[in-house]
Amino acid sequence: MGCTMTSREIVRRCIERRDPPRIAWHFEVTPIEGYVRRETDFRGVDFGISPDFRPDSPGRTEWGHRMETLDPSGEGVGEPRDNPLAGGWDSLDTYRWPDFRNEARYAGLDRNVARGHADGKYVYGVIPSLMLLPAFLRGMENWFMDHVLAEDQLARLLRGILDIRLLLIERYHRAGADAVITYDDMGTAERTLISPGQFRRLYLPPYKATCDALHSRGMHLLHHCCGQVRDFMPLLIEAGCDVIQLDQPKLMGIDWLAEHCGGKICFWNCVDIQATMPYGDPAAIDDEARRQVEKLGAFGGGFMVKAYQQPNSLRFTKRAFQAMVAAFHRYGDPNNLSPLDDIPGEVL
Repeated sequence: MGCTMTSREIVRRCIERRDPPRIAWHFEVTPIEGYVRRETDFRGVDFGISPDFRPDSPGRTEWGHRMETLDPSGEGVGEPRDNPLAGGWDSLDTYRWPDFRNEARYAGLDRNVARGHADGKYVYGVIPSLMLLPAFLRGMENWFMDHVLAEDQLARLLRGILDIRLLLIERYHRAGADAVITYDDMGTAERTLISPGQFRRLYLPPYKATCDALHSRGMHLLHHCCGQVRDFMPLLIEAGCDVIQLDQPKLMGIDWLAEHCGGKICFWNCVDIQATMPYGDPAAIDDEARRQVEKLGAFGGGFMVKAYQQPNSLRFTKRAFQAMVAAFHRYGDPNNLSPLDDIPGEVL
């Protein structure tokens, strides 16, 4: 007999460490060598652009900066240009914040959440970041200096972003979403972008306010983060972050993550996109998948899989991707309920 528990309940049990029957997973990515696997427990939803937004150049966002990418795959996020607050903090006084109270930008949101739940999926919506977005608005060099020269002004900018996050959380809650996700890279390959003390003073309060608002509504915070951020992990846990999504789990170390964070936060990882996947060795991929499931998921849950969403930008092979899928099925589904055969499909 197959498992009758819905994807939505499996995800919740993984996050809350309530003995899920298998790990939750998201293997649905852009096609790799024409191969698509339509297998996911999740459904993402989003808000639309404000109807009165008219970009004056390609790549211009409603926040005012322009994203520019040279990635030939077309999957790269890009680099911010024309930073709207780069000229000085006086510009914040006249900055035109995107209007997130305009209900027109949520057309279809309630319907999309309902469809996700009807399909049994765990549904999450996107909210703005607290670290990358200020860097995009101020420019990276200015943003770094703000932590030394203008903490009060940076805190003022963060309060404005927090207000929008809280507004979006309430709107997603009204639509019935299970969680929100934020994408906020916080480190290089060697260290965090700022000190733990600066994080505690400036970012911990809005992170905690975000988590408190979610938890009071029975929702979760999913947080994507790249970089070596060991020093931030206790702070994210203190804030109440429910899930951290890592594309490079070996950067901090699977053993270290299990020892210091296991049972305190849920991991939503793939096989490491820098240290393992690009080399395409099925045995190494299998071994890392096993170690993550056994070590990070050994707390009555606490581990899920999210395949890297831009596989072609790093030139992953179909063989490597299939090895990852097979390994997570092998070690993450004790009842072996899901088939390991190829699932053809078309671009969504």
